[in-house]
Amino acid sequence: MKSKKSLGKRLSFRFNSSWIGSLYQWMLTSFVIVSLPLIFAILYALVAMDSYSKQAHNTVFQTVVVTENSRLVLERLISMERSIRQFQILNEPSFFEAYIQHRHKFLKLLEASNIENLSVNLSQKLKSLKEDEAKLFQEIYTEGLINHQKLLPSDLDGFATLVERAREIIRLGSKQQALDVLALSEFETEVMNRLFLTVLLSAFLALVLSIFFVHFITRPIKKIGSAINHLAKEDFDFPIEVSGPFDVRILARNLEGLRKELKYLENEKQHFIRSVSHELKTPLATLKEGTDLLSEEVIGSLNDEQREVLNLMKMGNFNIINLVSNLLEYQRAVSIQSRLEYSQFDLSLLIASLIEEYQLLFQSKNQVILEHNPSIQITADFNKLKIILSNFLSNAIKFSGKNTKISLSSEVDNDQVKILIEDQGPGIPDAIRSEIFEDFFQGKATEDSVMKGTGLGLAIVGYYVVKHGGRTILLPPNKEYCGARFVLELPLEAKNNA
Repeated sequence: MKSKKSLGKRLSFRFNSSWIGSLYQWMLTSFVIVSLPLIFAILYALVAMDSYSKQAHNTVFQTVVVTENSRLVLERLISMERSIRQFQILNEPSFFEAYIQHRHKFLKLLEASNIENLSVNLSQKLKSLKEDEAKLFQEIYTEGLINHQKLLPSDLDGFATLVERAREIIRLGSKQQALDVLALSEFETEVMNRLFLTVLLSAFLALVLSIFFVHFITRPIKKIGSAINHLAKEDFDFPIEVSGPFDVRILARNLEGLRKELKYLENEKQHFIRSVSHELKTPLATLKEGTDLLSEEVIGSLNDEQREVLNLMKMGNFNIINLVSNLLEYQRAVSIQSRLEYSQFDLSLLIASLIEEYQLLFQSKNQVILEHNPSIQITADFNKLKIILSNFLSNAIKFSGKNTKISLSSEVDNDQVKILIEDQGPGIPDAIRSEIFEDFFQGKATEDSVMKGTGLGLAIVGYYVVKHGGRTILLPPNKEYCGARFVLELPLEAKNNA
Protein backbone atom coordinates (compact mmCIF):
# COMPACT_ATOMS: atom_id res chain seq x y z
CA MET A 1 0.00 0.00 0.00
CA LYS A 2 2.80 2.36 0.91
CA SER A 3 4.66 1.53 -2.27
CA LYS A 4 1.57 2.40 -4.33
CA LYS A 5 1.22 5.75 -2.54
CA SER A 6 4.90 6.58 -3.03
CA LEU A 7 4.61 5.59 -6.70
CA GLY A 8 1.58 7.84 -7.07
CA LYS A 9 3.48 10.73 -5.49
CA ARG A 10 6.42 10.20 -7.83
CA LEU A 11 4.15 10.08 -10.87
CA SER A 12 2.35 13.23 -9.75
CA PHE A 13 5.71 14.89 -9.14
CA ARG A 14 6.91 13.97 -12.61
CA PHE A 15 3.69 15.18 -14.18
CA ASN A 16 3.92 18.53 -12.47
CA SER A 17 7.59 18.81 -13.40
CA SER A 18 6.91 18.11 -17.04
CA TRP A 19 4.00 20.53 -17.01
CA ILE A 20 6.03 23.37 -15.52
CA GLY A 21 9.06 22.53 -17.66
CA SER A 22 12.75 23.03 -17.18
CA LEU A 23 14.75 26.13 -17.93
CA TYR A 24 15.84 24.52 -21.20
CA GLN A 25 12.19 24.02 -22.25
CA TRP A 26 11.33 27.59 -21.28
CA MET A 27 14.16 28.95 -23.40
CA LEU A 28 13.30 26.70 -26.35
CA THR A 29 9.62 27.72 -26.21
CA SER A 30 10.49 31.41 -25.99
CA PHE A 31 12.86 31.04 -28.96
CA VAL A 32 10.10 29.45 -31.05
CA ILE A 33 7.56 32.17 -30.11
CA VAL A 34 10.05 34.96 -30.83
CA SER A 35 10.82 33.36 -34.21
CA LEU A 36 7.14 33.33 -35.29
CA PRO A 37 6.95 37.03 -36.31
CA LEU A 38 10.16 36.65 -38.33
CA ILE A 39 8.83 33.49 -40.00
CA PHE A 40 5.60 35.35 -40.81
CA ALA A 41 7.64 38.19 -42.33
CA ILE A 42 9.57 35.74 -44.53
CA LEU A 43 6.39 33.99 -45.70
CA TYR A 44 4.70 37.32 -46.38
CA ALA A 45 7.73 38.43 -48.42
CA LEU A 46 7.56 35.24 -50.50
CA VAL A 47 3.82 35.70 -51.12
CA ALA A 48 4.29 39.36 -52.01
CA MET A 49 7.10 38.58 -54.46
CA ASP A 50 4.99 35.84 -56.06
CA SER A 51 2.10 38.29 -56.40
CA TYR A 52 4.44 40.85 -57.94
CA SER A 53 5.77 38.27 -60.39
CA LYS A 54 2.27 37.29 -61.49
CA GLN A 55 1.27 40.91 -61.85
CA ALA A 56 4.30 41.55 -64.03
CA HIS A 57 3.39 38.56 -66.20
CA ASN A 58 -0.24 39.61 -66.50
CA THR A 59 0.60 43.15 -67.53
CA VAL A 60 3.91 43.76 -69.25
CA PHE A 61 4.37 40.29 -70.71
CA GLN A 62 0.88 40.13 -72.21
CA THR A 63 1.13 43.65 -73.60
CA VAL A 64 4.50 42.85 -75.16
CA VAL A 65 3.04 39.71 -76.73
CA VAL A 66 0.12 41.65 -78.19
CA THR A 67 2.41 44.37 -79.50
CA GLU A 68 4.74 41.87 -81.15
CA ASN A 69 1.81 39.91 -82.58
CA SER A 70 0.35 43.16 -83.91
CA ARG A 71 3.52 43.74 -85.89
CA LEU A 72 3.26 40.22 -87.29
CA VAL A 73 -0.43 40.83 -88.05
CA LEU A 74 0.57 43.94 -90.00
CA GLU A 75 3.09 41.91 -91.98
CA ARG A 76 0.47 39.25 -92.71
CA LEU A 77 -2.02 41.87 -93.85
CA ILE A 78 0.57 43.30 -96.23
CA SER A 79 1.36 39.77 -97.50
CA MET A 80 -2.35 39.03 -97.87
CA GLU A 81 -2.85 42.26 -99.86
CA ARG A 82 0.11 41.54 -102.09
CA SER A 83 -1.03 37.98 -102.79
CA ILE A 84 -4.63 38.93 -103.56
CA ARG A 85 -3.52 41.76 -105.83
CA GLN A 86 -1.24 39.36 -107.71
CA PHE A 87 -4.21 37.02 -107.99
CA GLN A 88 -6.30 39.95 -109.23
CA ILE A 89 -3.83 40.76 -111.98
CA LEU A 90 -2.58 37.32 -113.02
CA ASN A 91 -5.58 35.25 -111.96
CA GLU A 92 -3.31 32.43 -110.86
CA PRO A 93 -4.87 30.08 -108.24
CA SER A 94 -1.48 29.74 -106.50
CA PHE A 95 -1.61 33.38 -105.51
CA PHE A 96 -5.07 32.89 -104.02
CA GLU A 97 -3.79 29.86 -102.10
CA ALA A 98 -0.91 32.01 -100.80
CA TYR A 99 -3.50 34.60 -99.71
CA ILE A 100 -5.45 31.87 -97.88
CA GLN A 101 -2.28 30.66 -96.13
CA HIS A 102 -1.34 34.19 -95.04
CA ARG A 103 -4.91 34.70 -93.82
CA HIS A 104 -4.79 31.47 -91.83
CA LYS A 105 -1.63 32.65 -90.06
CA PHE A 106 -3.25 36.08 -89.60
CA LEU A 107 -6.19 34.56 -87.73
CA LYS A 108 -3.86 32.51 -85.54
CA LEU A 109 -1.99 35.66 -84.55
CA LEU A 110 -5.28 37.38 -83.69
CA GLU A 111 -6.30 34.42 -81.53
CA ALA A 112 -2.91 34.47 -79.78
CA SER A 113 -3.29 38.20 -79.14
CA ASN A 114 -6.74 37.83 -77.57
CA ILE A 115 -5.32 37.54 -74.03
CA GLU A 116 -7.25 38.19 -70.85
CA ASN A 117 -6.66 41.29 -68.74
CA LEU A 118 -5.95 43.46 -71.79
CA SER A 119 -7.29 46.98 -71.78
CA VAL A 120 -10.83 47.40 -73.09
CA ASN A 121 -9.74 49.73 -75.91
CA LEU A 122 -7.06 47.36 -77.15
CA SER A 123 -9.39 44.37 -76.99
CA GLN A 124 -12.07 46.25 -78.97
CA LYS A 125 -9.52 47.24 -81.60
CA LEU A 126 -8.42 43.63 -82.05
CA LYS A 127 -12.03 42.46 -82.25
CA SER A 128 -12.89 45.20 -84.76
CA LEU A 129 -9.85 44.27 -86.88
CA LYS A 130 -10.93 40.65 -86.95
CA GLU A 131 -14.53 41.49 -87.90
CA ASP A 132 -13.52 43.92 -90.68
CA GLU A 133 -11.06 41.41 -92.12
CA ALA A 134 -13.79 38.76 -92.09
CA LYS A 135 -16.13 41.08 -94.05
CA LEU A 136 -13.38 41.83 -96.55
CA PHE A 137 -12.62 38.13 -96.95
CA GLN A 138 -16.31 37.38 -97.48
CA GLU A 139 -16.46 39.96 -100.30
CA ILE A 140 -13.27 38.65 -101.91
CA TYR A 141 -14.34 35.05 -101.58
CA THR A 142 -17.88 35.67 -102.83
CA GLU A 143 -17.01 37.97 -105.71
CA GLY A 144 -13.76 36.37 -106.76
CA LEU A 145 -14.46 32.74 -106.53
CA ILE A 146 -18.14 32.04 -106.24
CA ASN A 147 -19.36 34.62 -108.72
CA HIS A 148 -16.25 34.29 -110.85
CA GLN A 149 -16.06 38.03 -111.21
CA LYS A 150 -12.85 39.88 -111.57
CA LEU A 151 -11.91 41.75 -108.42
CA LEU A 152 -11.86 45.48 -108.85
CA PRO A 153 -9.21 47.74 -107.22
CA SER A 154 -11.98 49.24 -105.13
CA ASP A 155 -12.72 45.81 -103.68
CA LEU A 156 -9.23 45.72 -102.19
CA ASP A 157 -9.28 49.20 -100.68
CA GLY A 158 -10.34 47.61 -97.39
CA PHE A 159 -6.78 46.34 -96.91
CA ALA A 160 -5.55 49.91 -96.49
CA THR A 161 -8.08 50.41 -93.70
CA LEU A 162 -7.00 47.13 -92.07
CA VAL A 163 -3.33 48.08 -92.31
CA GLU A 164 -4.03 51.44 -90.74
CA ARG A 165 -5.95 49.77 -87.92
CA ALA A 166 -3.09 47.30 -87.36
CA ARG A 167 -0.68 50.19 -87.10
CA GLU A 168 -3.04 51.88 -84.61
CA ILE A 169 -3.10 48.67 -82.57
CA ILE A 170 0.71 48.69 -82.54
CA ARG A 171 0.67 52.30 -81.30
CA LEU A 172 -1.92 51.48 -78.63
CA GLY A 173 0.11 48.42 -77.57
CA SER A 174 3.26 50.50 -77.18
CA LYS A 175 1.36 53.11 -75.20
CA GLN A 176 -0.30 50.44 -73.07
CA GLN A 177 3.11 48.84 -72.54
CA ALA A 178 4.48 52.12 -71.16
CA LEU A 179 1.44 52.53 -68.90
CA ASP A 180 1.78 48.96 -67.69
CA VAL A 181 5.46 49.47 -66.90
CA LEU A 182 4.57 52.60 -64.91
CA ALA A 183 1.78 50.78 -63.09
CA LEU A 184 4.13 47.89 -62.41
CA SER A 185 6.69 50.29 -61.00
CA GLU A 186 4.03 51.79 -58.70
CA PHE A 187 2.95 48.29 -57.67
CA GLU A 188 6.57 47.43 -56.96
CA THR A 189 6.88 50.50 -54.72
CA GLU A 190 3.69 49.51 -52.91
CA VAL A 191 4.93 45.94 -52.42
CA MET A 192 8.28 47.18 -51.10
CA ASN A 193 6.54 49.55 -48.67
CA ARG A 194 4.32 46.74 -47.41
CA LEU A 195 7.33 44.47 -47.08
CA PHE A 196 9.25 47.14 -45.18
CA LEU A 197 6.37 47.76 -42.77
CA THR A 198 5.82 44.04 -42.30
CA VAL A 199 9.49 43.37 -41.59
CA LEU A 200 9.66 46.41 -39.29
CA LEU A 201 6.57 45.37 -37.31
CA SER A 202 7.76 41.75 -37.17
CA ALA A 203 11.18 42.80 -35.91
CA PHE A 204 9.60 45.12 -33.33
CA LEU A 205 7.24 42.37 -32.17
CA ALA A 206 10.15 39.92 -31.98
CA LEU A 207 12.13 42.46 -29.94
CA VAL A 208 9.20 43.04 -27.55
CA LEU A 209 8.70 39.29 -27.16
CA SER A 210 12.44 38.83 -26.59
CA ILE A 211 12.48 41.48 -23.86
CA PHE A 212 9.39 39.94 -22.26
CA PHE A 213 10.79 36.42 -22.28
CA VAL A 214 14.24 37.57 -21.10
CA HIS A 215 12.56 39.32 -18.16
CA PHE A 216 10.22 36.37 -17.61
CA ILE A 217 13.02 33.79 -17.64
CA THR A 218 15.66 35.81 -15.77
CA ARG A 219 13.26 36.96 -13.03
CA PRO A 220 13.54 33.71 -11.00
CA ILE A 221 17.31 33.70 -11.61
CA LYS A 222 17.52 37.27 -10.25
CA LYS A 223 15.54 36.16 -7.22
CA ILE A 224 18.04 33.37 -6.69
CA GLY A 225 20.88 35.91 -6.94
CA SER A 226 19.14 38.22 -4.47
CA ALA A 227 18.64 35.33 -2.07
CA ILE A 228 22.34 34.44 -2.32
CA ASN A 229 23.24 38.08 -1.59
CA HIS A 230 21.06 37.96 1.54
CA LEU A 231 22.82 34.80 2.64
CA ALA A 232 26.21 36.39 1.98
CA LYS A 233 25.19 39.34 4.19
CA GLU A 234 24.09 36.90 6.93
CA ASP A 235 20.47 37.96 6.50
CA PHE A 236 18.66 34.70 7.17
CA ASP A 237 15.20 36.01 8.07
CA PHE A 238 13.62 36.10 4.60
CA PRO A 239 12.33 32.75 3.24
CA ILE A 240 13.51 31.88 -0.26
CA GLU A 241 10.47 31.25 -2.46
CA VAL A 242 11.01 31.24 -6.24
CA SER A 243 8.48 30.22 -8.88
CA GLY A 244 9.62 29.30 -12.34
CA PRO A 245 11.25 26.39 -14.17
CA PHE A 246 11.50 23.11 -12.36
CA ASP A 247 15.29 23.06 -12.02
CA VAL A 248 15.31 26.67 -10.73
CA ARG A 249 12.69 25.76 -8.10
CA ILE A 250 14.86 22.81 -7.02
CA LEU A 251 17.79 25.22 -6.61
CA ALA A 252 15.56 27.58 -4.61
CA ARG A 253 14.48 24.74 -2.33
CA ASN A 254 18.12 23.78 -1.75
CA LEU A 255 18.96 27.40 -0.94
CA GLU A 256 16.00 27.56 1.44
CA GLY A 257 17.35 24.50 3.23
CA LEU A 258 20.76 26.15 3.40
CA ARG A 259 19.18 29.36 4.74
CA LYS A 260 17.41 27.46 7.51
CA GLU A 261 20.60 25.66 8.45
CA LEU A 262 22.63 28.88 8.47
CA LYS A 263 19.94 30.64 10.49
CA TYR A 264 20.00 27.80 13.00
CA LEU A 265 23.79 27.99 13.25
CA GLU A 266 23.68 31.78 13.59
CA ASN A 267 21.11 31.55 16.36
CA GLU A 268 23.23 28.94 18.11
CA LYS A 269 26.30 31.18 17.79
CA GLN A 270 24.48 34.22 19.15
CA HIS A 271 22.99 32.12 21.94
CA PHE A 272 26.45 30.84 22.83
CA ILE A 273 27.90 34.37 22.88
CA ARG A 274 25.05 35.66 25.05
CA SER A 275 25.26 32.72 27.42
CA VAL A 276 29.03 32.93 27.86
CA SER A 277 28.98 36.70 28.21
CA HIS A 278 26.22 36.70 30.79
CA GLU A 279 27.83 33.84 32.70
CA LEU A 280 31.08 35.80 32.84
CA LYS A 281 29.42 38.99 33.99
CA THR A 282 28.51 37.64 37.44
CA PRO A 283 32.04 36.64 38.55
CA LEU A 284 33.41 39.78 36.92
CA ALA A 285 31.02 41.91 38.94
CA THR A 286 32.20 40.09 42.06
CA LEU A 287 35.83 40.72 41.18
CA LYS A 288 35.14 44.40 40.51
CA GLU A 289 33.32 44.78 43.79
CA GLY A 290 36.19 43.07 45.61
CA THR A 291 38.87 45.27 44.01
CA ASP A 292 36.79 48.37 44.78
CA LEU A 293 36.58 47.34 48.46
CA LEU A 294 40.32 46.76 48.58
CA SER A 295 41.09 50.07 46.89
CA GLU A 296 38.87 51.88 49.41
CA GLU A 297 40.84 50.13 52.22
CA VAL A 298 37.63 49.03 53.91
CA ILE A 299 39.28 45.91 55.31
CA GLY A 300 42.58 47.57 56.13
CA SER A 301 45.29 49.81 54.79
CA LEU A 302 47.49 48.73 51.86
CA ASN A 303 51.17 49.21 51.27
CA ASP A 304 52.69 50.30 47.95
CA GLU A 305 53.28 46.78 46.65
CA GLN A 306 49.73 45.77 47.49
CA ARG A 307 48.38 48.87 45.70
CA GLU A 308 50.45 48.01 42.61
CA VAL A 309 49.03 44.50 42.60
CA LEU A 310 45.56 45.95 43.12
CA ASN A 311 46.04 48.25 40.11
CA LEU A 312 47.03 45.25 37.99
CA MET A 313 43.88 43.46 39.15
CA LYS A 314 41.78 46.51 38.28
CA MET A 315 43.27 46.73 34.79
CA GLY A 316 42.80 43.01 34.27
CA ASN A 317 39.22 43.27 35.43
CA PHE A 318 38.68 46.30 33.17
CA ASN A 319 40.20 44.41 30.25
CA ILE A 320 37.97 41.36 30.76
CA ILE A 321 34.86 43.53 31.12
CA ASN A 322 35.76 45.23 27.81
CA LEU A 323 36.16 41.87 26.11
CA VAL A 324 32.80 40.62 27.36
CA SER A 325 31.16 43.94 26.46
CA ASN A 326 32.58 43.71 22.95
CA LEU A 327 31.17 40.22 22.53
CA LEU A 328 27.72 41.36 23.63
CA GLU A 329 27.92 44.54 21.56
CA TYR A 330 29.01 42.59 18.48
CA GLN A 331 26.02 40.31 18.91
CA ARG A 332 23.73 43.34 19.05
CA ALA A 333 25.49 45.15 16.17
CA VAL A 334 25.13 42.32 13.67
CA SER A 335 21.54 41.63 14.65
CA ILE A 336 19.03 42.62 11.95
CA GLN A 337 16.77 44.03 14.65
CA SER A 338 19.47 46.42 15.85
CA ARG A 339 18.16 49.99 15.81
CA LEU A 340 19.64 53.37 16.72
CA GLU A 341 18.13 55.43 19.54
CA TYR A 342 18.73 59.03 18.56
CA SER A 343 19.07 61.88 21.05
CA GLN A 344 20.76 65.27 21.09
CA PHE A 345 23.76 65.75 23.39
CA ASP A 346 27.06 67.58 23.77
CA LEU A 347 29.85 65.62 22.11
CA SER A 348 32.55 67.23 24.28
CA LEU A 349 30.91 65.92 27.48
CA LEU A 350 30.83 62.38 26.03
CA ILE A 351 34.54 62.56 25.14
CA ALA A 352 35.42 63.98 28.57
CA SER A 353 33.62 61.14 30.39
CA LEU A 354 35.31 58.59 28.15
CA ILE A 355 38.79 60.00 28.84
CA GLU A 356 38.02 59.89 32.56
CA GLU A 357 37.19 56.18 32.34
CA TYR A 358 40.54 55.42 30.68
CA GLN A 359 42.69 57.43 33.13
CA LEU A 360 43.93 54.30 34.89
CA LEU A 361 45.15 52.82 31.59
CA PHE A 362 46.80 56.10 30.60
CA GLN A 363 48.66 56.15 33.90
CA SER A 364 49.73 52.49 33.61
CA LYS A 365 51.63 53.25 30.37
CA ASN A 366 52.50 56.85 31.29
CA GLN A 367 50.64 58.06 28.18
CA VAL A 368 49.47 61.63 27.64
CA ILE A 369 46.06 62.34 26.11
CA LEU A 370 45.83 65.64 24.22
CA GLU A 371 42.35 66.73 23.41
CA HIS A 372 40.67 69.68 21.75
CA ASN A 373 36.92 69.25 21.81
CA PRO A 374 34.74 72.36 21.77
CA SER A 375 31.07 72.10 22.65
CA ILE A 376 29.29 70.47 19.68
CA GLN A 377 25.61 69.54 19.72
CA ILE A 378 25.07 66.31 17.77
CA THR A 379 22.05 64.08 17.19
CA ALA A 380 23.12 60.44 17.39
CA ASP A 381 22.84 57.28 19.47
CA PHE A 382 24.73 58.24 22.64
CA ASN A 383 25.63 54.70 23.75
CA LYS A 384 26.69 53.49 20.34
CA LEU A 385 28.79 56.60 19.67
CA LYS A 386 30.45 56.04 23.05
CA ILE A 387 31.24 52.45 21.96
CA ILE A 388 32.73 53.74 18.69
CA LEU A 389 35.01 56.26 20.41
CA SER A 390 35.85 53.79 23.19
CA ASN A 391 37.12 51.25 20.65
CA PHE A 392 39.24 53.85 18.85
CA LEU A 393 40.67 55.07 22.16
CA SER A 394 41.36 51.60 23.57
CA ASN A 395 43.12 50.63 20.33
CA ALA A 396 45.29 53.75 20.55
CA ILE A 397 46.26 52.84 24.13
CA LYS A 398 46.83 49.17 23.29
CA PHE A 399 48.99 49.70 20.21
CA SER A 400 51.02 52.65 21.52
CA GLY A 401 54.05 52.13 23.71
CA LYS A 402 54.88 53.76 27.06
CA ASN A 403 55.58 57.48 27.29
CA THR A 404 53.66 58.29 24.08
CA LYS A 405 51.02 60.83 23.15
CA ILE A 406 47.45 60.26 21.97
CA SER A 407 45.39 63.05 20.40
CA LEU A 408 41.61 63.25 20.33
CA SER A 409 40.02 66.32 18.70
CA SER A 410 36.76 67.25 17.03
CA GLU A 411 35.44 70.02 14.79
CA VAL A 412 32.40 70.89 12.69
CA ASP A 413 32.69 70.99 8.90
CA ASN A 414 29.47 72.12 7.16
CA ASP A 415 26.78 69.70 8.36
CA GLN A 416 29.25 67.08 9.63
CA VAL A 417 31.36 66.59 12.71
CA LYS A 418 34.90 65.26 12.21
CA ILE A 419 36.60 63.43 15.10
CA LEU A 420 40.35 62.84 14.74
CA ILE A 421 42.12 60.12 16.80
CA GLU A 422 45.94 59.90 16.45
CA ASP A 423 48.60 57.88 18.25
CA GLN A 424 52.36 57.28 18.17
CA GLY A 425 52.22 53.52 17.81
CA PRO A 426 53.68 51.39 14.99
CA GLY A 427 50.84 52.31 12.63
CA ILE A 428 48.85 50.08 10.30
CA PRO A 429 50.76 48.32 7.49
CA ASP A 430 49.39 48.77 3.97
CA ALA A 431 48.93 45.00 3.64
CA ILE A 432 46.23 44.85 6.33
CA ARG A 433 44.48 48.21 5.86
CA SER A 434 41.59 46.57 4.01
CA GLU A 435 41.15 43.94 6.78
CA ILE A 436 41.08 45.97 9.99
CA PHE A 437 37.28 46.34 9.99
CA GLU A 438 36.64 42.63 9.45
CA ASP A 439 35.24 40.42 12.21
CA PHE A 440 37.80 38.91 14.62
CA PHE A 441 40.79 40.53 12.92
CA GLN A 442 43.52 41.46 15.44
CA GLY A 443 46.56 43.60 14.88
CA LYS A 444 49.86 43.09 16.70
CA ALA A 445 49.85 44.96 20.00
CA THR A 446 52.96 46.23 21.79
CA GLU A 447 54.74 43.81 24.11
CA ASP A 448 54.06 45.95 27.20
CA SER A 449 50.32 46.23 26.47
CA VAL A 450 48.07 45.03 29.28
CA MET A 451 44.95 45.14 27.06
CA LYS A 452 43.83 42.13 25.12
CA GLY A 453 41.29 42.18 22.35
CA THR A 454 38.78 39.97 20.58
CA GLY A 455 39.23 41.43 17.11
CA LEU A 456 35.66 42.76 17.21
CA GLY A 457 36.28 46.41 18.18
CA LEU A 458 36.69 47.92 14.71
CA ALA A 459 34.10 45.51 13.29
CA ILE A 460 31.55 46.97 15.74
CA VAL A 461 32.75 50.46 14.78
CA GLY A 462 32.15 49.67 11.11
CA TYR A 463 28.58 48.47 11.76
CA TYR A 464 27.59 51.48 13.89
CA VAL A 465 29.27 54.12 11.70
CA VAL A 466 27.36 52.86 8.66
CA LYS A 467 24.11 52.86 10.63
CA HIS A 468 24.75 56.51 11.55
CA GLY A 469 25.27 57.38 7.89
CA GLY A 470 28.93 58.27 8.44
CA ARG A 471 32.29 56.95 7.34
CA THR A 472 35.76 56.22 8.73
CA ILE A 473 38.93 57.41 6.94
CA LEU A 474 42.41 56.09 7.66
CA LEU A 475 44.96 58.91 7.23
CA PRO A 476 48.67 58.43 6.51
CA PRO A 477 51.09 59.05 9.45
CA ASN A 478 52.84 62.38 9.91
CA LYS A 479 55.92 63.56 11.79
CA GLU A 480 54.21 64.04 15.15
CA TYR A 481 51.92 61.01 15.05
CA CYS A 482 53.59 58.08 13.35
CA GLY A 483 50.92 55.52 14.29
CA ALA A 484 47.28 55.12 13.33
CA ARG A 485 45.33 58.26 12.40
CA PHE A 486 41.59 57.85 12.02
CA VAL A 487 39.01 60.47 11.00
CA LEU A 488 35.43 59.68 11.95
CA GLU A 489 32.85 61.67 9.94
CA LEU A 490 29.27 61.75 11.28
CA PRO A 491 26.27 63.89 10.33
CA LEU A 492 25.25 66.46 12.92
CA GLU A 493 21.58 65.60 12.35
CA ALA A 494 20.08 62.13 12.13
CA LYS A 495 19.91 60.90 8.53
CA ASN A 496 19.42 57.18 8.98
CA ASN A 497 17.04 55.86 11.57
CA ALA A 498 17.85 52.24 10.78
